[in-house]
Amino acid sequence: MIWEDMKESLIFRALQVSDNKEALEIMGNVMLQEGYVLEDFPVAVWEREKDFPTGLDVDGIGVAIPHTEAHHVKKEGVALAILKEPVEFGAMGEESCRIPVKIIIMFTVAGKEKHLDRLMQIVRLLQDRKFLTGILAAEDKKQIIEIVRQREKNISDE
Repeated sequence: MIWEDMKESLIFRALQVSDNKEALEIMGNVMLQEGYVLEDFPVAVWEREKDFPTGLDVDGIGVAIPHTEAHHVKKEGVALAILKEPVEFGAMGEESCRIPVKIIIMFTVAGKEKHLDRLMQIVRLLQDRKFLTGILAAEDKKQIIEIVRQREKNISDE
């Protein structure tokens, strides 16, 4: 479950950044400080994002799911940022399309085989607009974790 890997120190509310690179640097550096990743992780995430963009338009809400290979990772975790103002990310699978992103979910996996599973868990979460609007409206980090926990519970009950 994703919510079990979320720590308040890895959640950013009203993060103000000038562009997607700054957002990824801030999030990646905090994951580094918290001991989740190796020193080269922030740069590796940025390099991967340039080659394989992760922006998605989910019912009019821009979301990005940046990540990189497991050999940059020490342990599994999830960082989540709600941006004060959207920044553009490249669209997943569409080289020339840009998406104004408001929510960034950065994740790490400790094994190569887990990468796709974690990505699919996150994509399942995102398929509910009510979930996304709830996260955007959340008043604090604890509430964000609770919204993620409840959405995962609802998915497992389906």
